[in-house]
Amino acid sequence: MKKILILGATMHSKHIIDAAKEMGVYSVVTDYVNNSPAKRYADKSYDVSTLDEDALVELCKKENINGILPGYVDINLSPYYHVCKKMGLPYYCDDRQISLTMNKKNFKDLCRRHGISVAKDVDINESNYDNIEFPIIIKPADSYSSKGISVCHNKEEIKPAVDKAYSFSTCKEIVAEEFIVADDVYLYFTVQNGYVSLSAMADRLLNNEQYGSAPQPIGYFFPSKYLELYMQKTHSKVQKMINETGIKNASFFMQGFAFKDDIVFFEMGLRLSGGCGYLQIRNQNEIDQVKMHINYALTGNFGPWDLKKYDNPRFSKPAAVLVTLLKKGKISKIIGLDIIKNDESFVDILQLKKEGDELSEIGTLNQVFARIYLCNENKEKLNESIKRIKENLIILDENNENMILNW
Repeated sequence: MKKILILGATMHSKHIIDAAKEMGVYSVVTDYVNNSPAKRYADKSYDVSTLDEDALVELCKKENINGILPGYVDINLSPYYHVCKKMGLPYYCDDRQISLTMNKKNFKDLCRRHGISVAKDVDINESNYDNIEFPIIIKPADSYSSKGISVCHNKEEIKPAVDKAYSFSTCKEIVAEEFIVADDVYLYFTVQNGYVSLSAMADRLLNNEQYGSAPQPIGYFFPSKYLELYMQKTHSKVQKMINETGIKNASFFMQGFAFKDDIVFFEMGLRLSGGCGYLQIRNQNEIDQVKMHINYALTGNFGPWDLKKYDNPRFSKPAAVLVTLLKKGKISKIIGLDIIKNDESFVDILQLKKEGDELSEIGTLNQVFARIYLCNENKEKLNESIKRIKENLIILDENNENMILNW
């Protein structure tokens, strides 16, 4: 039986573990947290840090690992590449490709070279303060999950935002951009033998009630109403951009805005998305990005599905992902999960918090209680399900107050 090593053991990794079981593959998962949730589902688990390359190499030798997956966070990509290279195992990205796509500055430069619109940079030198049009957004160049991001509404908020961004940046670089008020879009791609396929495109609804923090997603709706705009104006440019990077077989996502009759991008991730859009892609088109990644890690073949034949972002049925964001506090009671799982539109749920968990952050994806994946034959039925779920899901804190932010 072949063995796959998964870097990171959050609940997201259970999707990889489940797919591996279906493929007859033995799963080994590791991170430095000794009680990470996915460890109880894997065939074997370790407490080795995903950043300790030497220890990961020893783990691979001990377990006779046949392939490695980097999981769902950007910081695992570089160790993943280095360990795969040392072990002689397939890898889908190298250090150059990781730097080009993970660093937000490099990504925007890459887009500009190919005529792809990106969010406008803002000069935040103190001498330029009086020329800045607020609000602006300041963020680390290399962080993820909205960590270290601030929205500044005046010049007094710039310095604290800069300090915060630097504190979350490993490379000690930050990005300052115009704060775009427009419809948010999220695009999921699959690359097979150099061919770039748009697998899905969603319109994102955001929660803006946490002052000074980055807006957080509360819903994804497929297919995007801006899908044809993207295909007509931008997709061929993205194909050329990926060709320049040399990426041949992978999945990635890009985030942006539908702004002034264009798609304006600000971020890319060269990995499986933490939003797990592959669940909706699999439900609509049968293509399973997770199984493709496992197959590639073990064999060097990014299959078995032929993207040109099966992949189609123009979903035949409307779909949605509801994202439940929570206020600060300790979860004392969760009500309504059974109703959600029995709903006619229910596809899947990724529950990230449980009773007894305490939330201490705002403005990051650590506020997410769950992502609820839905699909139905028409928008009316889908909207009925959304209304029903919102009415029945209740998460109470220790004061018996509902913790769910407006969604």
